[in-house]
Amino acid sequence: MHEVTVIIPTYNRLNLLKDQLEALENQTADRALYDIIVVNDGSNDGTSAFLSTWSEAKSGRRTIDIANSGPAKARNMALSIAEGDIIAFTDDDCIVDNNWIEVIIDQFEDGLVGLQGATYTDRSKITPLTHQIDNETGHDSTPTCNAAYKRISLLQIGGFDEFFPNPHNEDTDVSWRMKEIGHIHFCSTMRVFHPPRKDSFSKVAKRMKIMNCEFKLFEKNPTQYRKYRDSSPFKHIYVEIFIKTIGYYFLSRIKLWKKPTQMIQGVSLAMIWWYDLITKLPEFYRKNKIVMRDVS
Repeated sequence: MHEVTVIIPTYNRLNLLKDQLEALENQTADRALYDIIVVNDGSNDGTSAFLSTWSEAKSGRRTIDIANSGPAKARNMALSIAEGDIIAFTDDDCIVDNNWIEVIIDQFEDGLVGLQGATYTDRSKITPLTHQIDNETGHDSTPTCNAAYKRISLLQIGGFDEFFPNPHNEDTDVSWRMKEIGHIHFCSTMRVFHPPRKDSFSKVAKRMKIMNCEFKLFEKNPTQYRKYRDSSPFKHIYVEIFIKTIGYYFLSRIKLWKKPTQMIQGVSLAMIWWYDLITKLPEFYRKNKIVMRDVS
């Protein structure tokens, strides 16, 4: 039995995954205190062959291969065989600090159901096409790139909901349901580096499709949604995202006039996101009426 089981879902990020696994093998904590489960979520970039060799090389390493199903199912598959009292989550495009496991063990006090760590990035390398998480003061959603939960509590709530429309908000849903049964503590010394990861323009342009997940999140957690996010999904999407977030993004990208390529990319993305949300407005309005009616 290990004290901590680390769970990492991965999909077609072999080179990034290798850096993460190296960081996890070079922890200050005694290696006997933790094991690692990597779930290959249908990768086709050689991840499966690499993980087969990796898991056979040393004890405390396990892998699962599944057809591409999204991170929620991948994490649940690993949770079903995990043995650690604490389940620590991180992602394949991150690098944990070398004392990450040690901090998790030291900070997991009695009465806690979870820990949220600080995630930092290299802000100088952020561009309109990069994805990164910069969360050094805590967030109500407890991103699973840097989170740890009591295994018994995760099992009690049934793990991750595998039926969100897109791979988004499933970690928020888990953290909110965990908060109903106990306290999640933010730990600033539990640190993970999330380097800016470049995506294709076409992928970033489709980012607004994840807004569809807001309705299920509200339907499942109306009290927490109103407490932590907004009075309704429609308001969140069209006030917080459409007006405030994309508006700020648009203005900040215009200021990149000394970097014309990035300026054009950023402004174009903002225009595409606005267009997508305008075309989705009738559909999202109907969905909002349904979920508001159902939870009233």
